[in-house]
Amino acid sequence: MAAARSVSPGGALLRASRLFSLPAPIPPPLGDITSSAYNSESSTQPFPTHQVITTLSSSRKRGDWGLKRPLPLKTTTKSSTPMLRVKQIDSIEQITDYSSAADHGLTLKKFQELRLPITAPTKNQNGGYGADRMNLPKRSVFEEDSDFTAVDPEQQGAVKDKRWKFNGPWLAGMTQGDFKKWLAKNVRTRRLEFRQFLKKKLAVEMLRPATQKALDNGEELPSAIDPETISEEQLTEYLRRLRQNNQELYDMVGQFLDLAPLQPPTMSDVRLGLLGGAKADLRTTENPYADSGPPVTHPSAGISYLRTAAYLDNHPIYGPQRNHPPQQARVVRPRRQAIDGKLGVAGFVVETPHGDNYSNNKYNYNPELDRLDPGVEGGAKLWVQPQRASVDSTGRVQVVVGNAKSEDELVVKELLGEEKMFGEVPKPVEEAPPRGGYRARAFGAAQLREQYKNGPKISSAQEYGLGTISHSSR
Repeated sequence: MAAARSVSPGGALLRASRLFSLPAPIPPPLGDITSSAYNSESSTQPFPTHQVITTLSSSRKRGDWGLKRPLPLKTTTKSSTPMLRVKQIDSIEQITDYSSAADHGLTLKKFQELRLPITAPTKNQNGGYGADRMNLPKRSVFEEDSDFTAVDPEQQGAVKDKRWKFNGPWLAGMTQGDFKKWLAKNVRTRRLEFRQFLKKKLAVEMLRPATQKALDNGEELPSAIDPETISEEQLTEYLRRLRQNNQELYDMVGQFLDLAPLQPPTMSDVRLGLLGGAKADLRTTENPYADSGPPVTHPSAGISYLRTAAYLDNHPIYGPQRNHPPQQARVVRPRRQAIDGKLGVAGFVVETPHGDNYSNNKYNYNPELDRLDPGVEGGAKLWVQPQRASVDSTGRVQVVVGNAKSEDELVVKELLGEEKMFGEVPKPVEEAPPRGGYRARAFGAAQLREQYKNGPKISSAQEYGLGTISHSSR
């Protein structure tokens, strides 16, 4: 028995080892300093910045979390959600700086129970209401033609309209001070490198007419032009031509610095004079992140790896269901005349369903949405249908919900024991008697034939004597 329990020296070392390092924390989300809304310092952050760790119940009773020293039992054993975020393993006071991570840990678990796919933002064509507010088909962030995690430097320019990761910043999201610092630190020191980059582009452009002429005449292709043979006068003339073409110059600078794409101004901005007289001579980009900037992480943020929601939920009694099970949402803010309400679903604040539906019809009085009743235990709740989710450029998860069907609500309530539907005999529907009058009487085809069966035959063959003549002629 002792030989069976013996382990190798490496296994014994792993069993006795302690956690000595954690992933470096990512930058926290930027605060809305200029916003008029109040932001609580103790509220849950939009996304986690530190690694969340947990341990087994047997180890938690001993304070063993795999760290350098055991953690106090008083603060770690009373919680029903053993999740911690370690800010510092060994601080200057020789203590372990940690806090509870149940907020983000439970939010992740609740979101994964929704089984929603993460979709990419839809490009806004008109500059008005975003396409995310419309019920349009969405693409998954894991599509093969857009999920570029590692791109070869030579292919960065070819897939710039589909990428989400760039080495350079998104200029529209930078302040004036940050932009000046970035110019002084990352741009001005690369002038010579940029001139060499332009020489390579000019060499390719100078070779293009000769190559096309050789192809038309069926001749041998000319050899490539060495960028070092290009003179300074040729490069200066090339720079002058680039300054006259804003789009081509922007493409060159963006490709050299690997800048995130920008959406050009709309015609309404030009007409209103918001650009100071600048001309809108830049072409639009097809990159979905050009309007609001690329995401800080992978577009899925690691919260869901589902590619689509095209799957069926199989009920043990009723079989495959047409819709996914609805979820119960808490009313966070009731709706007002021109202000939509806010709902809480799986730890996320979402907007009420868009479009012409029951939740948005101001003529339909909904006591859960129209007023806030503090006397309701746990807050007012209603059933919604989660549809999709996306991650914006600031790292916030945006969940879109719709109205739930009454039949789907009954099925879910029956599983929860709140309603009983299976085996119930449907009540007969009593038809209301007609209010009176000839128009209120409902006659079917059978009733009409029975009523006029023995009635007078108007314009019949017998009335005109045709029946007797035809009978005698036979």
